[in-house]
Order: sequence, then C-alpha cells, then structure tokens
Amino acid sequence: MMKDFSNQFNKVIVEAYHNLLLMEETKRKYSSASFSFRDRNAVAFLLRNPEGTRISDLADYLKISRPSTTTLVKKLEKNGLVQRVRKSNDSKVTLLKCTGKGKRYASFQRRYTDRLTKRVNEEFTEEEKEILYKGFCKLNEFFIESINESEEKHK
Repeated sequence: MMKDFSNQFNKVIVEAYHNLLLMEETKRKYSSASFSFRDRNAVAFLLRNPEGTRISDLADYLKISRPSTTTLVKKLEKNGLVQRVRKSNDSKVTLLKCTGKGKRYASFQRRYTDRLTKRVNEEFTEEEKEILYKGFCKLNEFFIESINESEEKHK
C-alpha cells in the first residue's frame, strides 16, 4: 500500500483534472470550430438515437438547464452538426438529429474514446481494469453526492 495515500491520491486527481482541462483547451485552440467536451458529447448522444431526440432529453443527459441546452443546440446547428425536425406524428414536437457532418464529427470523437479504451485494455490486467472501473464508479458517486449536498444547502 502507498505510504502517503491521501496526499498522493489528491495530487494525482488534481493533476488529472488539470490535464483534462488543458487537453480541452488544446483541442479548442487547434480546432477550426471551438467545440467543448460537452458539445462533442451532445453530438455523440444524439447519434445514439437516429429517430431524433428531444431537447429536454439532451439537457437531462448533459445535466444542464434547458436554456443552456438550447444555446448549445444553436451552436451545433450553426456549425451544421445537428438539425431540428418535427416529429412525424406530432407536428408540435421538435426533435434533434445529427446531420451527415455531425455523424462524421462524432466518428472523430469515438476514435478518441476508442483509443483510450484500447490503451486501458492493452496495458491493464483484468484485475486492474475491474479495480479501475469500480474506483471510477465510487469516485463518480462521491461527485454526485457532493453536488446533491451543495444543491440541498442552497435550497
């Protein structure tokens, strides 16, 4: 077991967070269109449902407000990645769909995540992968609890 686990863990998680932000800034810096991690994940999410997705479902997935989602969708529409379409059996319902350009864009994002997954698959034992997965699940649960606690305090 690590000697000073708390300090080492805190150091590596802060460093990983900073590197994630730096990676995001670098991608935006060298991209012709400045898409955020959230933008890329929105396109990938829309691609999962070729029949179309409601803005409210996208907002729920991204865990952001409906107005913020509408702003994001307008940006993606402006760049030709998504389009709004009317649901065929209910003309009042608007759905979001990926365009051909959006599908190509999502494939670039998928290649990045595939590369990450491949690296873990190649370099980790089955036991390490299981521990890593369980650890990330527990870390995510901690983040969710922290968010909920903060929201409760401010109600």
